[in-house]
Amino acid sequence: MTINERACTLTALVGDKFTATVNNTTVGTNGATIRAGTTVVLEVSSVERANPAENSRIHFRVRAIDVNGESYPADGEVATLSTMETSRVSTGSDKTKVVGGAIAGAILGRVLGGGTKGTVIGAAAGAAAGTAAAKATQSTDACLPNGGSLQLTLTRDIVARRGAI
Repeated sequence: MTINERACTLTALVGDKFTATVNNTTVGTNGATIRAGTTVVLEVSSVERANPAENSRIHFRVRAIDVNGESYPADGEVATLSTMETSRVSTGSDKTKVVGGAIAGAILGRVLGGGTKGTVIGAAAGAAAGTAAAKATQSTDACLPNGGSLQLTLTRDIVARRGAI
């Protein structure tokens, strides 16, 4: 099955709900069938942030299987098969830090250096310091992409009306 939206380690919280879609019709050991296209409701059971971020994980448990508009409670294990995607995320306003550093550096350069040359050097140094500050406040987020592959193994039978599933 595939998850229907992006799930990220910095924003996913335990208890958050996501949906996934069954890709292939599956026949259980008792002959019951879960058709391709069936929606499965998942709940985040834990989030593990790791360094490096690629080793981060979001764990899900199955809550329900929706068939023809009816929701059936379900229990099962969900394994993530797709690789987590990583991206750098700013925790503040990077532009403000760079511009603020340049302005502060220009003022300091003007006061200490006295002339245009001191102002320019101070602005450049301040911008560099602002850039470093912006980079220092970034973190790495790991996300299971929209369409990421999951494997569901039900741990108990689903009780449904005959022919519903």
